[in-house]
Amino acid sequence: MAESMNPLWYLGLAASIAIIPIAAGLATSYLKVSIVLGMMRSGLGAQQVPGNLVVMVLSLAMTFLIMSPVLNDSISALDSKQLDALTKKPSIDGLKALTPALKPWKEFLLAHSGKRELAVLNSLDIKKGEALSGSNQPETELKVLLPAFVLSEVKEAFAMGFVLLLPFLVIDLIVANILAGMGMFMVSPSLISLPLKLLLFLSSEGWLLLTQGLIQSYR
Repeated sequence: MAESMNPLWYLGLAASIAIIPIAAGLATSYLKVSIVLGMMRSGLGAQQVPGNLVVMVLSLAMTFLIMSPVLNDSISALDSKQLDALTKKPSIDGLKALTPALKPWKEFLLAHSGKRELAVLNSLDIKKGEALSGSNQPETELKVLLPAFVLSEVKEAFAMGFVLLLPFLVIDLIVANILAGMGMFMVSPSLISLPLKLLLFLSSEGWLLLTQGLIQSYR
């Protein structure tokens, strides 16, 4: 198999590996998951606990679970015979045979892009003199889907982060007021509030609720 493969594919494979992190942030759920987990860490106020590596691993694990149906559909859409011919003799026409594999990803981006974001970006992408009206609306292209999806993911991540941070904010305010009322100004409120926030998070099965909410937001 390695002998029959065109050397150009090795160059293409190296380039593909280089852009995987960018593609993961643009066209998967990794962006929203990582933002929400980062906000959860900030709300706890536990400095760098969990660490960046833990947040990244959890984000990747959830992203793989969320994106697995899309990945399976993409693999099923590929024709093995066309792939064999393409590996031996790469060409532009041969690459067009891979476009069915992009359809599930485009459907995923469209399903999770906000209508307002799509409308605004579509209007900005209109050619000079062309109007958006009724059935004359152009089909949403990938160059519009990607920024619309990213904006929608960031907006939803901030909305989930707001709800997630509210209980932690209440605990911080209560502890700060109690310490101020007792005249204990030299005691840092975070020393008291951190154990309480951890207790609240663990007793309410916070990890499971957070994971469930993130995954179900894509269902």
